[in-house]
Amino acid sequence: MQNYVERGYYVKENSPVYFTRDMERTHKWFRDVLGWYGDIAGRDEDGTPHYGCVTDCPGELIVAQLTPFRGIHMFRGEPTKGVACFIRVQGLERLRQLVLDNGWEQITEIKPQPWGADECQVTTVDGSRIRFFEIT
Repeated sequence: MQNYVERGYYVKENSPVYFTRDMERTHKWFRDVLGWYGDIAGRDEDGTPHYGCVTDCPGELIVAQLTPFRGIHMFRGEPTKGVACFIRVQGLERLRQLVLDNGWEQITEIKPQPWGADECQVTTVDGSRIRFFEIT
């Protein structure tokens, strides 16, 4: 995984909820494809994950209050069919290239939007879609 600075993009605004049936696999996807950090913080008595977070920056920066939480809260549940979240980033072209470089081809071309942003969509390992946009 690339470190925070090498990745070349960062999230500007975000805080959605994401549902997944396999949190371990989804956590790995966010790490390996988007270069995010994460933690599975809650498990039931059988050890099955039921809560976790993934963020664009190391958790230590959030805990130290050096940056606000700009990640995704993950809960065990049925994945969203459609758009799961809409995330503003800086460095959209770099994000798209990183996803492709990491072997994930389920990402659209970057397209200008009539409301003044460029946007692309990534289909996640759960089949949900994340829309990333950058204000132009």
